[in-house]
Amino acid sequence: MKKQMSVFSLLLLFFVFMAGIGASIAAGQVFEGREKQLVTVGGMVIAFVTSTILMKQQRVRDFLGSRPVLWFLFLFNAGVATGCYFLLDGVKGIAAAAGMGLVSLGAGAGLLKSPRKKPAHA
Repeated sequence: MKKQMSVFSLLLLFFVFMAGIGASIAAGQVFEGREKQLVTVGGMVIAFVTSTILMKQQRVRDFLGSRPVLWFLFLFNAGVATGCYFLLDGVKGIAAAAGMGLVSLGAGAGLLKSPRKKPAHA
């Protein structure tokens, strides 16, 4: 049986994840050249590893699989995808719209799934 992480551990992992995302985004404002590349890649690796650990936790999976969260993800990402297509120029706009559109479609597919039924105990 898997041991559940405490709420404190989940929050700590979440903040480390956000620090990794922040480092990868803000590296261009602080560093130049090789250092910028190292901080960007390091932040991406930290974010990837912590998000993988977080997604293995049942609490997080239950929260992200709930219908209100799926509706929010579907509508928000669809709106952002539309905005990216019209507000960003060229390939960047198309790529951002495609990426956000895929996230929106994933949330929409989660909405179409029938709710999980718990097995009856015999």
